[in-house]
Amino acid sequence: MAEAADKHQLYMQAVQQPRKEVRNLEAIYHTLSTRHLGRSASLGDDSNQGRRSATVLREDFCGTAVLCAEWVRARAAATGRRAYGVDIDPAVIQYGRDHVVGSDDRVQLVCGDVLDVGSTDDDDDGSGGGDGGAIPRADIIAAFNFSVFYFWQRRDLVRYLRHSLGNLGDFGLLFCDVFGGAEATHPQVRRVRDLGSFKYLFRQHGFDLATNTVKLSLSFKMKDGSMLSDCFTYKFRIYSICDLKEAMLEAGFDHVSVWISTKDDRDDRQDGDEDEEDGDDDDDDDNGSDDDNGSDDGRNGESDAGRASNDFGAFAEMRAGMGMPDAFNAYVVGIKLPRTTRS
Repeated sequence: MAEAADKHQLYMQAVQQPRKEVRNLEAIYHTLSTRHLGRSASLGDDSNQGRRSATVLREDFCGTAVLCAEWVRARAAATGRRAYGVDIDPAVIQYGRDHVVGSDDRVQLVCGDVLDVGSTDDDDDGSGGGDGGAIPRADIIAAFNFSVFYFWQRRDLVRYLRHSLGNLGDFGLLFCDVFGGAEATHPQVRRVRDLGSFKYLFRQHGFDLATNTVKLSLSFKMKDGSMLSDCFTYKFRIYSICDLKEAMLEAGFDHVSVWISTKDDRDDRQDGDEDEEDGDDDDDDDNGSDDDNGSDDGRNGESDAGRASNDFGAFAEMRAGMGMPDAFNAYVVGIKLPRTTRS
């Protein structure tokens, strides 16, 4: 079964939840645009209750582009709804075209370096190049799956953030998801999740204090016992929320908003060197995959955002004075204001 399995399909089932991510993007955009622009700047008729709608999404490090596909399908009747995915791997871009996006012309995938593709502050028309042609400035740029952790050097991180700022429209948001907490520095954390036809195994191999880097791997165990071992591996530099906020402001963003969801699960995780094939825990990793067929529950009194895209529960806007949880996921959101409203 492992030999016949499609690792990208397994990854999408085990790790990604584009429906919830899209709801989160929409709701946070609603909250922040209302706050910074006021309801007088809203677009659309009265039925949207003052919402300034985001129409153009750019997904950096898009992989198979499931977020792009869900973005246009979630509001199929919305005028001008478009998505652009950028990834440097031509094989995964082609996979996304063949198996995820298909013939939907509202989604355009571009093979290229996220540091180069798209508009810059010097572009008058807000478009850039790539193998798919021009990309307009976006209302939202999403750099998910902890992709900013690929930038081991801070100068490269700031360069990416500055480039993203230039790729946004007059009002735009850059979403970067991050994880952290006490568990992030703990060696040999592992989780096993039974998804029925296969088990998803997440392992954190160790943390290097000198470089703030961590090694992670994802494996899949099929029902017949065969394994796809370490078929996705990562070495991330973990930036703190404070690090990323400061880098965004240095890059030129006007404000930064953080939306966080925490979990204390010291009693649930499996530590040490046990044989991961024998694990049968139902613990979710930091990107769990329970599909959500329910309604859009509110996150808190301020926002109508949906539930988190994993088992962490609801995201809420972070306030000062928060202590360190065992584990957290967060959106760090860089806010670009129109020039006439900047202060």
